[in-house]
Amino acid sequence: MRIVKAHEAPKLETVKGRHGVILIVGENAMMMKLTIEPGIPTPPHSHPHEQMGYLLEGKGILHINNESREIETGTSFWIPPKAPHSFDALGDDPAVLIEAFSPPREDYLSRV
Repeated sequence: MRIVKAHEAPKLETVKGRHGVILIVGENAMMMKLTIEPGIPTPPHSHPHEQMGYLLEGKGILHINNESREIETGTSFWIPPKAPHSFDALGDDPAVLIEAFSPPREDYLSRV
């Protein structure tokens, strides 16, 4: 059994304006909470991980491959492995997401 209390979870800035908390890491997946500040765009990027997310608070624009869609609180999304993608918060408030990656993001884990 693995249990992690939020206040004990590792924290990192994934890129400028994006503050992550690694909530839990398993053998084949990891889950994190990500707070994205508005007004700081993220360049498209890709990674070999499958990624899923749920927008807890705020709104933003999600870009996956050549598609863009505005999403709001209560929206879930899936990003296939190696797909170019980005998410930018819209409005005046940060966007808060829960994201899962499979396999775990070793690049993030090595930084905490």
